[in-house]
Amino acid sequence: MRKWYRWYRGDAFRLFLVILLVSSFIPAGGALAEGTLLKTGNYYYSPAPNAGSSPDKGATGLVSSEDGVLLDALTTTYAGWMGSATAKGTVQVVFDLLKDYPLDSINIVLNSPNSYWGFKEFTVKYRSEATTDYYYIAGKHAKSGTALNYSVNIPMNNKTARFIVIDMKRSHAYQHIPLTEVQIYKGTGDEGQNPAAAFTVEQMQAELKKDAMMVDKYGQWIYETWTGKVATDAQLRQEYANEAKALEKVSLDRNKYDQYGGIKSGGQYESTGFFRLEQIDNKWWFITPDGYKFILKGVDATSIWEWGYGTPFNKTDGTPRNVFEELPDPSVYAPAYANDTNGERVSFVVANVMKKYGSNYESKWEEITKKRLIDWGFNAFSKWTRPNNVTFPYIEVLQDPLNLKRIQWTYDVFDPQAESIIDSALSARLQQARNDRWLIGYTYDNEAGWTTDIVKEILTYDSTSAAKGAFVDFLAPRYNNDIAAVNQILGTGAESFDALKNTLIAVASVPAADVSDYIKLASKTYFQTIRNIIEKYDANHLFLGSSIVPTWRTSLDWDSAAMEFVDAFSVDNYAKDAGWLSRYEAFGKPLLNLEYTFSTSERGLSPINAATASIADRGMAFKAFIESQTAHPLFVGSGWFAYFDQAVTGRRDNENFNTGLVNQQDQPYTDMVNIMKTVNKGLETIHANGG
Repeated sequence: MRKWYRWYRGDAFRLFLVILLVSSFIPAGGALAEGTLLKTGNYYYSPAPNAGSSPDKGATGLVSSEDGVLLDALTTTYAGWMGSATAKGTVQVVFDLLKDYPLDSINIVLNSPNSYWGFKEFTVKYRSEATTDYYYIAGKHAKSGTALNYSVNIPMNNKTARFIVIDMKRSHAYQHIPLTEVQIYKGTGDEGQNPAAAFTVEQMQAELKKDAMMVDKYGQWIYETWTGKVATDAQLRQEYANEAKALEKVSLDRNKYDQYGGIKSGGQYESTGFFRLEQIDNKWWFITPDGYKFILKGVDATSIWEWGYGTPFNKTDGTPRNVFEELPDPSVYAPAYANDTNGERVSFVVANVMKKYGSNYESKWEEITKKRLIDWGFNAFSKWTRPNNVTFPYIEVLQDPLNLKRIQWTYDVFDPQAESIIDSALSARLQQARNDRWLIGYTYDNEAGWTTDIVKEILTYDSTSAAKGAFVDFLAPRYNNDIAAVNQILGTGAESFDALKNTLIAVASVPAADVSDYIKLASKTYFQTIRNIIEKYDANHLFLGSSIVPTWRTSLDWDSAAMEFVDAFSVDNYAKDAGWLSRYEAFGKPLLNLEYTFSTSERGLSPINAATASIADRGMAFKAFIESQTAHPLFVGSGWFAYFDQAVTGRRDNENFNTGLVNQQDQPYTDMVNIMKTVNKGLETIHANGG
């Protein structure tokens, strides 16, 4: 009987996977196939291109391969999708060749008119007429370099296809995507029978919704092989035995560090029993509860139970996702399945840990993880979840309550109910943690400052909005409570300031200085409220800000006004250099970077930022970045995002990033962590002597 958690494709499918070759990519100027170019059938876009050339621009129906711009052999014609705040992150095109063909290769040309155009990555999928329910992946490619003219050749090795789908992702919402040419080269072998009826628009739309087979029963990408790729449960168990032996004598060097990881060679300072911050010789440091200098060398999301490591096994309509060769048995591996506020999902991390460590798997995994982190030179859990029974210094993320009055990605800080709602949500946790010597401090909310876009939204509200009322109350005294003067500036006709609260105001008409100072007022209200609540229940621990992304969903107005109320200012900065520090130098506050990482596009995963060439290159990027940050006198620590990779098959928001110190099979990225190990040992010296 066919079980819901297992999809077997039969012996032919297994043979197919054995002979499936890894796709390779040839950039512009490389060798192309010499076979016959196919120019047959139709194609369909989703969404319709809103830029480019006719007849493809604006095409909501089928485009003939004979007449469309994608197969016309011209690089002067193209399809394009303009970026915007509401643009879809992924655009698609599906080709119907009308019958099966053996294919030699597919060449994709994406020429950009200027630097505002481009793409982050694309995936090419295909299926034959016989494989009706799902696709295979011919190739996945992440853009590298800055060349405007870009061509990628994907070998097909005579695989049979009637349908081809190309998924293209933006780097950010405002990036424009070009698609210039799709050159489909016929290979050798048997073609299908006489051409079938062309698929309709509705049928082509259905094709775009079909999944592509992606991973094996361990959650590994099926289209590549690599050294150490897991083949059996026995391999996992042997890896555990080998690593346990290698790490047997690993422990924190108490001659060099205190119990919290503070470095003893830097001298001992006042011991207060809790982490604090102190400026010594013009350099900011954390000071441990025992009085030693401490640089935060943290790792984020270190728990096997972290929701973001899971992947949905059903589509939103409840039908199974056809991306798995085989899912973990839900009876044997029941802890790997969850259904909560973060959605219905399965975690290959949990299933693989169960297979690897056997009975008491969590405690065995925790012991290995603790020794790994000590061996690699990390000393803290910096954000998000952490193991249940590993004692390290940590930062607690206080989440903003869901029942606050929302304004886009943030909430109405002027709402008179906000403080009591937040107080009620946070008080128990703050009281519980107040005497915890391992707690460094708190961040609140996450990546949610105010920008002009928030003000623009508020100005469309009426007097039922506390934020709108606060804006008018803020504006009136700046203009001597003269409604006529304010009307003239804003282009409004309100009879009074109370009436102005019910008047739509265009943000473009508001003087920039007023917008700036209103954002600062909101920031002060926000951060002072949180600081007061923290101090009310826990006066022992630090307030470390709200993990702002310096160039996204915040503004310098918001950030600068926070400085008065935070002990240190935290960012999440996925960049390749430490230039972000200059943005905040003038404020003199200690600075933390609590999320950063470096990624490759190997093994089916996607890079968060520009992809590095190899796993070892991830380590070298870490070295350059972290040493540059740590040399700065304001910098006091960082958090690597994250301990595990995300699932190849994506979490609920489709993120499938290569972030891990270890993969989802609990295998360390040795070439990377060996570099990190050396770098982490020297960071205190770099901070003391650099900058």
